Amino acid sequence: MFRDALSAAAGERSVQWSEHALKRVEQRQISMDGDQLDRLGKAMDTLSQRGSRQSLVMLDQYAYVVHPPTHTVVTAVEPDQTKERVFTQIDSVVIA
Repeated sequence: MFRDALSAAAGERSVQWSEHALKRVEQRQISMDGDQLDRLGKAMDTLSQRGSRQSLVMLDQYAYVVHPPTHTVVTAVEPDQTKERVFTQIDSVVIA
């Protein structure tokens, strides 16, 4: 199952996925390779070191809302999935 494979690969790179994020990834058929997971993890490392609490990571054509202190992806969004392309309650943005 894709969910299990993604969780296993992410675990190797210290990236956690919330249940909500896993549902969104499956629904939107978002796939990630090892390089993308590494870049996402490195972005969360940087955000965490700078004290970010809730952040937006732009990775290729997708947006990920993340909680850097716990290295958790909260949700994943495709560019055409956001009507207004507005993200609220974030304190930082990184382009990975």
